[in-house]
Amino acid sequence: MSRILIAFASHHGHTRKIAVRIGDHLRGLGHHTELASLDDGLRNIPPPEDYDVVVLGSRVEVGRHAPTLAEYVRANRAELSEMPTALFSVSMAAAGAPPHADPAGYLAKQCDQLAWTPTRRAAFGGGLPYRQYNWITRFVMKQISRRAGHSTDTSRDHDFTDWAAVRSFAVAIDAICPRVQHTASYV
Repeated sequence: MSRILIAFASHHGHTRKIAVRIGDHLRGLGHHTELASLDDGLRNIPPPEDYDVVVLGSRVEVGRHAPTLAEYVRANRAELSEMPTALFSVSMAAAGAPPHADPAGYLAKQCDQLAWTPTRRAAFGGGLPYRQYNWITRFVMKQISRRAGHSTDTSRDHDFTDWAAVRSFAVAIDAICPRVQHTASYV
């Protein structure tokens, strides 16, 4: 089966949780997956040519994906354009949206800015980890959540991810994977 890199940027851990779940689903389908965090910069992110498929994911904060996601795509655009790829974003704008929709246009905007079109893409609702926020962030997020109609109960964390849509995205990634046989070291 395919070797798949899942590189993600996550501020409070929710995008990481989604990346891990995608990796779990793909491993269940027989693929070898490797997760890498874009949060520490690009020096530890493997090059695309080491994989059959590359999946990139990022949180959206203040309307933007993580800058390191754009850096990785720019540094590897030629390779990424020649192979199966997937892109997912995680934001509260996608909370409650139809599966695989791009309700705020974040994915389209990012792809246009990078002049890159991934083979598959999806937007997922994020979370409100109120208990992890410092008091200033908690206050600001509560105000934003109130305006958007999301929960303002700061006594607990909230998860707005459609986990069935995450599984469906993993199946869509499986469908674009080349069916290759690798040596035992990748099993």
